[in-house]
Amino acid sequence: MGKPNATIRLTKKSLQQLKDHGFRYVLVKGYTPDKRFDYIELNYFTLVPVMELPEDPAQKEIFAPIDSDILDEWASQPENGIKAFIEEYIE
Repeated sequence: MGKPNATIRLTKKSLQQLKDHGFRYVLVKGYTPDKRFDYIELNYFTLVPVMELPEDPAQKEIFAPIDSDILDEWASQPENGIKAFIEEYIE
């Protein structure tokens, strides 16, 4: 996966929109402030919406359920602490 092309900030509204579109999980990708994927900078994340978890063990990465308490907490405080962005998805 390359760099995200377009992202929106994770908020309660954007999280609800993902749920409304039927997404059940997000793939959690860490990235640096200059948008290179990396898991060292722990305050920036890109969330890639997915409908189902991959079955192929080679595709297992870090996924979070859309209803997780962590995502809800991040969405509740978008201006404090963790900066999470949702990678643009096709409606």
